[in-house]
Amino acid sequence: MQTLILGKRDDISEITYNNYKNAGAVHILAVSGLHVGIILLLLEFLLSPLERFPKGKTIKLILIVLLLWGYAFLAGLSPSIVRAVTMFSFVVYSLYLNRPTNSFNIIALSILFILLVKPLFLFQVGFQMSYAAVFAIVWVYPKLQKFWFPDNFIVRKIWQLLSVSIAAQLGVLPISLFYFHQFPALFFVSNLLIIPFLGLILGLGILVILLALTNLLPQFLVDVFNWAIHFMNSIIGWVARQEGFIIKNIPFDSVQMIAGYFIITALVLFLSRPRRKSALVFFDGLIIFQSWTIWNQTQVHQKETIVLAHRTRNTILLHQLGDSISVITSDSDNIGTVSTDYAVAERIQKVNNSVLRNSYQIGDKKLFVMDSLGILPLEEQLDYLLLTQPSKINLERLIDSMQPKIILADGSSYPSLIAKWQATCIKKEIPFHYTGEKGCYMFKF
Repeated sequence: MQTLILGKRDDISEITYNNYKNAGAVHILAVSGLHVGIILLLLEFLLSPLERFPKGKTIKLILIVLLLWGYAFLAGLSPSIVRAVTMFSFVVYSLYLNRPTNSFNIIALSILFILLVKPLFLFQVGFQMSYAAVFAIVWVYPKLQKFWFPDNFIVRKIWQLLSVSIAAQLGVLPISLFYFHQFPALFFVSNLLIIPFLGLILGLGILVILLALTNLLPQFLVDVFNWAIHFMNSIIGWVARQEGFIIKNIPFDSVQMIAGYFIITALVLFLSRPRRKSALVFFDGLIIFQSWTIWNQTQVHQKETIVLAHRTRNTILLHQLGDSISVITSDSDNIGTVSTDYAVAERIQKVNNSVLRNSYQIGDKKLFVMDSLGILPLEEQLDYLLLTQPSKINLERLIDSMQPKIILADGSSYPSLIAKWQATCIKKEIPFHYTGEKGCYMFKF
């Protein structure tokens, strides 16, 4: 209930969350336009008697806007809820004026208002995906309805739900592939089964909360609501278990994302009004997309690099040679998704593990790994000194004797110890790179 109504995911199990993600229905767990739209419909219905009184319409407008923003504050003012409430506030005002509205104008006004207050929302994934989905629904959905309008009522409603799902998925597909590198092929099944009942579950959930607060909640209503949520979770779980339809680990970079939106836009324009020019633009987009992919693949075979990754209580070096990487680590059981994420980003085909040593030669430069044993390097001068694990060393003395050009620290050491090392490096005027603060470090050959 907390997740569906307020968007709070703290108490939801990781298995349930992953099921929604793999089923392509994670947007249900993020309070967004779908939830706010349903709440707006409920408020419009409940407050409609106010219109009979003098100035009732104005009072209704003020109450709805205040209640929507009260709900946004209650839900934590996440980018998705702020975007949705802002947009629907403009919708409520347009209903109050009783004027025909342009959906694109409302979207643009809400974007402008939000970014004036919180400019950094532009760089948040939820904000980007929310507006991409809304824009696609407003633009693509009417075109799909014109493409086919069934006479049968049930078939028409199913087609409308499918159209919304397809439009939203087209809008977020390039962004989703760029950030998450997976595609749930059965997204339309979960949306078709869940979205029709989501309004009932949200409305029932708010009623259950209000009745519980007044100690008037009957047990049968609790059982019905509990069954509805379990039924929804079981459907999502079944869809998520169809692993053959979840395409994972898809390499997708920023250029492909831009090219993807170019292709989708050209395809929609061509299907809306088939012309030679729009067809040529579509095929040009495909050629650019494929050319970039092929060029990236050829570049991978010529690439060699070593990366110091960040992982708590572990040291991980990734040595990429062509389309294969060697994961050099002190604890192979504590790698997490570091190697998988890097392999997806760099289009790696082969992954193997090896044990971390104390000394490495990187081109014409030397790297020494100082661990908890405190074994000193034999070299008189070092290029890189990597400090790993809690070690009782006198860093000042080591710097004076070895004169490293740069000192590195990863997530295997305590933050307090890293702070002391950093202070020593500042005192000695030696560059210090901590992966927990500055991200991974790439060694240059």
